[in-house]
Amino acid sequence: GLNQQFTYKNFDLSVFVNFQFGNDVYNANKLEFTSGYTINSNLLALMNDRWRNVDGQGQVVRDPAALAKLNANASLWSPSTSANSFYPHTWAVEDGGFVRLNNITLGYTIPVDLTKRIKIQRARFYVTGNNLAIWTDYSGYDPEVSTRRNAGTTPGVDYSAYPRSRSFIFGVNLSF
Repeated sequence: GLNQQFTYKNFDLSVFVNFQFGNDVYNANKLEFTSGYTINSNLLALMNDRWRNVDGQGQVVRDPAALAKLNANASLWSPSTSANSFYPHTWAVEDGGFVRLNNITLGYTIPVDLTKRIKIQRARFYVTGNNLAIWTDYSGYDPEVSTRRNAGTTPGVDYSAYPRSRSFIFGVNLSF
């Protein structure tokens, strides 16, 4: 990562950017949510173009003519060979490189001659934004994934991992 701090008069700015290149991510969501047995799931917007083995009513379609009609506009293969399973495949391995604007803090310190009048040595107001932007070619929510948050045994595997939340913090630092 890279952290830069800037000051100008009474303003201060801190910017933290982290990045990672040369890694792959196994996007198991692509397999799970494009399989024929998943109904009405549009997690990654891949459902609309994939080959379907299940119709809109949730029934498994086995008739070749009905399958052809159901999949007339399909452009994505089905990673499933039955209506209740999917198989790991290299199709789900994606480039996991990214650049993330992880943290920005902007602060303003009130001049000392104003704060001493109210018997405060220092007063600073600030706003911080966390996880503000990410630039990546990864098709999932976040390339910095692990399916088990409490154990580091599955880094680089995205199987319905929650994306990082974006947060904003407003604060005041006072010294008396």
